[in-house]
Amino acid sequence: MNPSATMRRTLTIIAGLGLLAALVILAIRWTVESGYRTVSIVLDGPDWEAMAAREGEDPDTVLRAAAARGATAVAVYEWTLVRLAEQGRVAYASSEEIQSQAQAGVVPPAFRRLLASGEFRSRAVYAAAAPEWLGWLEAAFSDFLGPQRVRRVAGLLEITGLRDDVEEIGLGYLGQDLRRIQSLGYVPVLRLRNYAGLTKNGLQRKLARLAQLGQGYIVVFELTEVLGYDRLVKDTADAFKAARYSYGRIEVFSERRRQRGDGRLAAQMRPDVIRLFSLTPEELQVLRGGDARDKFVRAARERNIRLLYVRPLPAGAGVSASEANLAFVGAIAADLRRFGLQTGHAEPLEIAVPRLLRLAVAAGAVAIMVLGLVMLGDTIGAPVPASWAYGLTAAGVVLTAGLLFVGQAVMWRKLLALGTASVTAAIAIVGALPLDSPRRGSLVAFGRTESSALSEGSESKGALPQLLWSGVRTLWVASAASVAGALLVAALLTSWDFMMSAQVFLGVKIAHLIPVVLVASLVWGLYRTPQSWRETAQELWAWSAHPLLLRYAIAAIIVGFAGIVLLARSGNFGLPVLAVEERLRTITEDLLVARPRIKEYLIGHPALLLAGAVAAAGWRRWVLPLAAIGAIGQAGIINSFSHIHTPLLYTVLRTISALALGTVLGAIATWIVVTAATRVLGRPAPSGTGRRPSS
Repeated sequence: MNPSATMRRTLTIIAGLGLLAALVILAIRWTVESGYRTVSIVLDGPDWEAMAAREGEDPDTVLRAAAARGATAVAVYEWTLVRLAEQGRVAYASSEEIQSQAQAGVVPPAFRRLLASGEFRSRAVYAAAAPEWLGWLEAAFSDFLGPQRVRRVAGLLEITGLRDDVEEIGLGYLGQDLRRIQSLGYVPVLRLRNYAGLTKNGLQRKLARLAQLGQGYIVVFELTEVLGYDRLVKDTADAFKAARYSYGRIEVFSERRRQRGDGRLAAQMRPDVIRLFSLTPEELQVLRGGDARDKFVRAARERNIRLLYVRPLPAGAGVSASEANLAFVGAIAADLRRFGLQTGHAEPLEIAVPRLLRLAVAAGAVAIMVLGLVMLGDTIGAPVPASWAYGLTAAGVVLTAGLLFVGQAVMWRKLLALGTASVTAAIAIVGALPLDSPRRGSLVAFGRTESSALSEGSESKGALPQLLWSGVRTLWVASAASVAGALLVAALLTSWDFMMSAQVFLGVKIAHLIPVVLVASLVWGLYRTPQSWRETAQELWAWSAHPLLLRYAIAAIIVGFAGIVLLARSGNFGLPVLAVEERLRTITEDLLVARPRIKEYLIGHPALLLAGAVAAAGWRRWVLPLAAIGAIGQAGIINSFSHIHTPLLYTVLRTISALALGTVLGAIATWIVVTAATRVLGRPAPSGTGRRPSS
């Protein structure tokens, strides 16, 4: 047997064994995700109570009605001096404000005794309240800032510090606050805030007060930082884990909105993390109710988010805000049930993958990458020796085993996933196209021309059905191979940190670009048999000396612009979605179980189907550009499976939907192209399997 063929077969077997291990890992993940179906609808307590007050309604009545519609939790904020003053329970002022009032002769009665006592201090805040509230404030501030900064003077509480800092310090909760929420049928969610001057002792005292409230709460942070940022994050995590708290980590799509320290806290809290989705008041101002509802439901369906944080929608003219928002909550809950989810108390997700299975998957990924290297070497005339191929594969397996053993394999797994994603689509397309490696020659010069192929088959009435079948077969065979590679990628990245988006797939844009380049290179190599890499270099150099025609320059500009748009639209951060694209998303989401990706069913899959058809017809100069465009769809398949935070079932349904739509659109495109060509040049002949006859 040919040594090169033996080497390729061996690499394919290793990849196949890796695929079997990947299926086992994904079966574990499927089981975990199948049981992870409970979503908590969390109401922002102060905002909902304020909405009810504006409507002249009892807040408790509105909250009970929301619970009946499907809401399951209410966010409870810590008391601050500002919030206590808004409730009329505390009056406070800074020393500078009191001095200014004294000069104007308008000092409030509560602070006159302070001025008369002579114990007035600068750079302090003074609070007046009923005795029971004053005692609570003294204990809270002493715990948080230390007793040396808090004292009783002239019947007031003196807190040393600047007003802007002191008035926004989170002072904790009263037990009655949480008991009230629980009596309404809700689970309280604690909204905590950090303080820049927080010390380790202050944090410990604050956490001890929280522990008195009970165990098992979900914590979501206010403002821009997690509690303890930045030196005390580990202490915060340790205390939360001891109290069996879960961290509600807010999903963000820009670094500007990310809370500082959230990544470190999530890593320390593992696995007690639940992902949370919310819309800001500014976003709610510009969204219609239906669009906002769809965003909440899509977050739960597509991204395994289990905390939906709901603020009230703005009231419309002539519409009761309470009724509109109760209907909004009910619609979210109904849609969740329609898609197989349920409302209730959300729990953290946990998953464990055996290291031996992960090692086997890594071996399969390395084998695929080496196989791609072998194919590229054959294309440029630099064959990879079998010893090198086996050595590279063995080195990859040994490196993976060592990194898994020491628990430092995350970045290596990302690199393996990127390499597998980049190579698989190219191997899949080249293997599926109905072509054989011909004699030495260029893509344009080799074989029959388009017109001769058409004229030779002018009497064949079965040409169009056979070409359609060839195109469909090419698309589905390539997609099956891409799915196999995608399963390897998904298994490589299946772990808690990727499922919780603490880690993400590396190189999304690269994984879309490399397959296009590789497909173009490998298809070009199918039509030539170089003797050495030097000959390839000479051929490319000679080709570069040809004059550039205007039509090719225009085509290059168009292709370059399309490539920039494709890369800019890849990943979470890029160009905004066009209105027509948003409309297509809505239509397909309503008609299908899982929304397919536009670049797959509208661009990549039809192009690859057409590539298979024109390859079978003998139109060889069009195979390369169409196959390269088809790589966009195959890269999209693999990219879908690399989104580990998306439920596996949803990804599978999305892939099937895109293939079905892409097949229909590709068949229509093939029918139009073949029919038009027939009328101009004659009927195309299906040259058997499209393979070049031997000579």
